[in-house]
Amino acid sequence: MMSLRLPSIAAGALVVLALSPMAHAAPAGHTTSIATRDVCTTAMAAADSAENDYNAIKKDLERRIADDGHPDKSELQALQDADAKRVMTASQAQRARGP
Repeated sequence: MMSLRLPSIAAGALVVLALSPMAHAAPAGHTTSIATRDVCTTAMAAADSAENDYNAIKKDLERRIADDGHPDKSELQALQDADAKRVMTASQAQRARGP
């Protein structure tokens, strides 16, 4: 059975890096435009959706394993793909949100 520990650790490290404070701050008196808020809202919705998808796949696999099942390679790959998408969309949402 393929270990999920290393990809999970790598994904966690990416999330920490993605959520680190930005190196630059917005200029004083800067107002957020409607377009920027829309991009941020869309990015946050995509991140939430990816998080929900990942959690659903993970929960399903955990339930299957608890019932003495053995996930195949495609199911494990689906979990890894969902995790990668979750990390990517979280990073995009953080960038869209800005400082």
